[in-house]
Amino acid sequence: DSECGSRENASMKRSMSAVGRAFEAGTWPPEMNMLEPTINVLLYLERPIDVTAMADALERHMWPSHRFSCCMNNGMWESRHSTMDRSYHVREVSGFADEAAVDNWVQAEMVKPLDKSFPIWRVTLFPLPPPHRSAMFAQIHHSIGDGLSLLFAFTPMISCEGGDPLSKVPLPNALLPPERRKVAPKEAKASSGSKGGCCKAPCDFLHGALTPVLIKYDSEFSLNYPLSERIPFVAYNGSRRFTRFPMVSMSIVKRIKEKHHCSVNDVLMAVLVGALRRYGAEVRGDMQLKAGGGRLEFKSIVMIGLPRPIDESNLAGGLTNKMLFVSCPLPIDEPTPLGRLERTIAAFNNLKSPSYIAGMAGLTSFVNSVAPTSVLRKTASEVFSKHSVLVTNVPSFSVPVKIPEEQGSEMREMHMVFPNIIPQVSMITYNGHVCCNIVADPGLYPQPEALSQIFVEEFDVLENA
Repeated sequence: DSECGSRENASMKRSMSAVGRAFEAGTWPPEMNMLEPTINVLLYLERPIDVTAMADALERHMWPSHRFSCCMNNGMWESRHSTMDRSYHVREVSGFADEAAVDNWVQAEMVKPLDKSFPIWRVTLFPLPPPHRSAMFAQIHHSIGDGLSLLFAFTPMISCEGGDPLSKVPLPNALLPPERRKVAPKEAKASSGSKGGCCKAPCDFLHGALTPVLIKYDSEFSLNYPLSERIPFVAYNGSRRFTRFPMVSMSIVKRIKEKHHCSVNDVLMAVLVGALRRYGAEVRGDMQLKAGGGRLEFKSIVMIGLPRPIDESNLAGGLTNKMLFVSCPLPIDEPTPLGRLERTIAAFNNLKSPSYIAGMAGLTSFVNSVAPTSVLRKTASEVFSKHSVLVTNVPSFSVPVKIPEEQGSEMREMHMVFPNIIPQVSMITYNGHVCCNIVADPGLYPQPEALSQIFVEEFDVLENA
């Protein structure tokens, strides 16, 4: 990413990367009426954060990065503010009685664009009266970076017992800074490379490259818009609702994982699919999701973070957008919990092939470099509209952490809140718990609280299956 670097070395203007320019200009056709791509992070905290302490930390750790101190202007990062405007970038909103009031505020605020006359981020603090938890809401334009690079960039603002909070994030080896990567045994590399025979790698590569072209529109049922509204693409209708699910202990996730020899992601996705099936059948009364309903095409877009250069001495200088959107079939038509888990494991195993990812990444890079903006927007809109849901599953700190590092407040719950063109479910594992939410059109999910309760119940269903 050509624009990585610190604020001290930045000129008055510097070019944005191709992905950054796309996010600034808009990745959807104008007629979709889609929102600005903004990453929203909601934290619930042990106690209120001091506004001055938060502003000090952001000014010290984030403002030196040109992405946090420059404005977007027609594909360029442009320096217009010599100092951070604390009154704009860090505000306190008081007077809320409880967490439900904060959630309602977030629901209204998440669809509003950031003021582009300032660097395109903002932090809002909510001091709530005891016994309620206080909150923090960060809004960051996607041009600044993806979720993984933001996690790295904010790490110097975070503290934990024993220090070194980055060591408490269970990331895959390839996504870690070079000095933290573990050396894989040679025999493990050899066995993984040969699995499936000599033809598997080229077939996986071809599959990855052709997936965007070959995928079909998902079936028409209660959790989807009618096909007539999805072809050629769904238009944003201005209605999105944010719903937090109750937190779930990682202990039950680990028990299921160990019992069935699968990954945490496999467990979470199988539980989610079971919850969506029950919600459609029990709450929406959809006969296609009841026993004997037959096969359904049901897919999720899954975000995969790609390796990127990381310098631990300047984590904010490594802000970038390096991720893939991949298509994953989900077994919502499978009537049994174990059947859903088995099919989920198989689906995600297919996505773990390095050749498949290389094919997807190669095609994405090639198309982004040669295709006109209109073609890129058309492709993105049609691919998203062929899916029923987008799911993100991000590992975060495995121990309690405080923010900011000085005079910090302990995080108790963490959410990414993202209104998208299709329903988006965001899961974060933090401090021994799963934090999950959905942002969806209430026309598709009219009783999201019922879905949140079913989601919790499905862990017990899968464990006892």
